[in-house]
Amino acid sequence: MKNYILLNTKKISIALLMTVAVIASCKKNNTDVPPAEQTSALTKAEQNAIASAGFSPTSAFKTEGGYIVEGDIFLTPNDLQKQKSYIAGLSAKGPKTEQYKTNYKVTLDTIKLKVNAGEAQTVFTNATKEAVKRYNDLGLKVVFTLLDSNSLVKEDILISGQKFDDPRILGQSAGFPSADGKPATPIKLSNTVYDKNYKDNNLLATVVAHEIGHAIGFRHTDYADRRYSCGYQSIADYFRAANENDSQDGKDAGAIYIPGTPVGGEPGSWMLACSDGTNRPFTPSDIMAIKYLYPAK
Repeated sequence: MKNYILLNTKKISIALLMTVAVIASCKKNNTDVPPAEQTSALTKAEQNAIASAGFSPTSAFKTEGGYIVEGDIFLTPNDLQKQKSYIAGLSAKGPKTEQYKTNYKVTLDTIKLKVNAGEAQTVFTNATKEAVKRYNDLGLKVVFTLLDSNSLVKEDILISGQKFDDPRILGQSAGFPSADGKPATPIKLSNTVYDKNYKDNNLLATVVAHEIGHAIGFRHTDYADRRYSCGYQSIADYFRAANENDSQDGKDAGAIYIPGTPVGGEPGSWMLACSDGTNRPFTPSDIMAIKYLYPAK
């Protein structure tokens, strides 16, 4: 889970990228592009127009008949308007969201968790207790148990701290359940964001519950279109956020729609790809999805 956007998807809409590329390549070779010395700085409105068209206004400049953007692309005002309309049309289609599961689920009767978080042990433990309670309160046949950190019993899921290179990453699951019915482990949480002084237990519990969700077989609620929770700030972000891959580390994890969950989306799902910085206990549709995979007693 990230606090803004997940970028590690491998599936990019080539067709949409090609549409942008056609405009760009046609202008790159335009022999009428004036020399660079005939330039001037952009107004704020012009910068916004370039950004709305899906191009970076950084280092862009005005030249006779139009603008040079991203180093070597010449665009006229008419080009910008056409591209802006195209981008707006993509966005107007709206993101899709529903609940998805993987090919496998956990077949254990009890899922044992253990926390090993160093200086943040108390913070991680309290949040994991709350996350475990959220699952157990549903009265499922499978029971979640938090082991003491000194227990000699082998855990099924280890939760530990991690310093991520990308500061936006809040937590990370090792993947999804394997064919033998065991959950993925470990779960790594940011020990820079969630250090020993972190206070918002419910928010961290939401992140823990989210990563447990992956470990036991849930994909992101907005798997089909992560713009629903992540949004996008650039054309590159738009394509990266549009869809996740079915695979995980080269393996076919699967992304199977869970019947009965809302196609139109439900704000606040615990399995949305990006955090909005709020506590997200299970919604009615979340509970429906969880009980679909793990029935109540």
